[in-house]
Amino acid sequence: MTAAVLYKENQEMVILRNVDKSVLEQIKAQCGNDRCICKIDDKEVDYGAVSHVIWMDRADIGD
Repeated sequence: MTAAVLYKENQEMVILRNVDKSVLEQIKAQCGNDRCICKIDDKEVDYGAVSHVIWMDRADIGD
């Protein structure tokens, strides 16, 4: 299982489980902007301001 971990500018952390690396690349390209918008499961999702994102090969973090 895989996960992307988003670190938001307001110090929150968002964990996206079972996402494709293409989603990670979409988010990476928008880091530092006021809004980070990407498509997940054919839906547009706005994560707000994201400072950086990392890829995890394990998705059991935060459990």
